[in-house]
Amino acid sequence: MADRALTLDIDQPPKARRVEFAVVLGLVAFVALFAVGSIYAGIGQVWAHLTALPASLILGMLALSLLNYALRAWRWQIFCDGLGLPVPWARNALYFVAGFALTMSPGKAGEAIRLWFLQRCHGYPYERAAPMFIGDRLSDSLAILLLCLAGIGAFAGYAVYALVVAALVLIAILMLARPAPLLSIVLWVWGASGRRQPRLFAKIRHAIRGTRAILSPRLSGVGLILALIGWTAEVLAFQWLVTTLGSEISLQQAAFVFCFAMIAGTIAMLPGGIGGTEATMLALLALLNVPLDQAVVATAVIRLTTLWFATVLGLIVLPATLRLARGRR
Repeated sequence: MADRALTLDIDQPPKARRVEFAVVLGLVAFVALFAVGSIYAGIGQVWAHLTALPASLILGMLALSLLNYALRAWRWQIFCDGLGLPVPWARNALYFVAGFALTMSPGKAGEAIRLWFLQRCHGYPYERAAPMFIGDRLSDSLAILLLCLAGIGAFAGYAVYALVVAALVLIAILMLARPAPLLSIVLWVWGASGRRQPRLFAKIRHAIRGTRAILSPRLSGVGLILALIGWTAEVLAFQWLVTTLGSEISLQQAAFVFCFAMIAGTIAMLPGGIGGTEATMLALLALLNVPLDQAVVATAVIRLTTLWFATVLGLIVLPATLRLARGRR
């Protein structure tokens, strides 16, 4: 249902009601999960931990999230320039942040609205800009995976799952870096479909070829470094939060818990990873002997200062960005 609410038409921006519906649905699910967790952990204890959190901690966590967003927006600009698609940096940052409004789509696919802004406002075809979106996803995935692997020593039982994901990501990168087999698969699918929609399949092949530029050593290297710094900032925020609540957790442990939970939420293909991410984070914190009441608060607060903070920023920026785009008619 939420998937339908945020299906992005390649020729049209998302309708406001659909965006609002998906956000409200996600928020209701998040609150319900937090309520259930609080009941099991003890509402009084959870409330006591929440009210005891210092304002400096929350502001610091939000600042670290902003650092992550700024670095990723910078990477988006670098990718744009690398593909020969010049866009003023302020406008590009606006498009990037506006995309956060659609984070509630499964796998965050709705964030592809950034490509619509580039096409609408600057005339860049989707097939030329699509490699940016693919590169953005790949560099984030690889950075999160590397951080996850850095802390895997504390969770040997989960090593096989992390390694399977690592293998899949590496296969995807290799297929896009050397796209001949992937292009052949696309051609085969087109033939199997009765050679329908030749323009669509031609655009897909063009986008796959264009991804090679994003995966060049210079662009992919810079993109990965920025992603690593940005996501490390979120890991630091998570460690800071858990230790403030009264539990000891190393940076490596925090990296694995945060990043593995992110991966689990993405694989589940749930809107915003809601449900999968929270459940995984609670389970991993339990393995570290973090009390349930502290784990519930840590999970809720880190999600509020990452997922929901980004969504709110996107919702603030999206209306003005859509007006700019519609004004180009």
